[in-house]
Amino acid sequence: MATGSGPGRGLAAGQLRAGNPRQRRGRITLLKAVLVVLIALVLADLVTTPWVFHIGDRFTPLTQWDGYGPVHASNGGHYVLFTHLQAGIRGRECGIFSCDTLHGTAKICTRRGSIYTLDLTGTVHAWWSTDGAKTSLDLQNVKSGPLPEGWVITFTGVWHGARLVAANPDNSFTEVLTPGGVIRHTTSTADAGQASVTLHFGSSAGFDRACHLLSS
Repeated sequence: MATGSGPGRGLAAGQLRAGNPRQRRGRITLLKAVLVVLIALVLADLVTTPWVFHIGDRFTPLTQWDGYGPVHASNGGHYVLFTHLQAGIRGRECGIFSCDTLHGTAKICTRRGSIYTLDLTGTVHAWWSTDGAKTSLDLQNVKSGPLPEGWVITFTGVWHGARLVAANPDNSFTEVLTPGGVIRHTTSTADAGQASVTLHFGSSAGFDRACHLLSS
């Protein structure tokens, strides 16, 4: 079968060859733009919140920290709390007057073997590192449940080196969780009480082991 070799075919082939360098330049420009944005985000964290790289007396280059610890409640309840903290400008949810410098997830396990997964937001009042920094954590429903609608469990405390020592200041923990670990959907101030936790660095697997021990 004959193949054409006229000027039209030569022009089309030339355009195709000429188009490839332009496509490569476009991809390179896009990659450079993405790199510039990533560098800008890191620099913004370094300038405004350098503590995000020193969470819990550790070097945290990904601005993340996982930890868990036992929760002791004045009503006799015992639980384990796990937190996955993501810090920095990339994690901020800003309102009119303030920004949350932490977001992530939390899990609470109980003696009856239940594990409740919650959304986490919070604030760290720090600059260079978290040591000695006042910190607040708010735990609430991810979408729907397991807590009553609109319910927020709050912990406030201070970092002591590698540990975050915190307490529930508003009775929101004991009012919603029974000593046995059942969530109340009708709450009452009659169930008001205190709860405290000391979080230390640890993985989700370590949390699972602690939960197993709690329920055994």
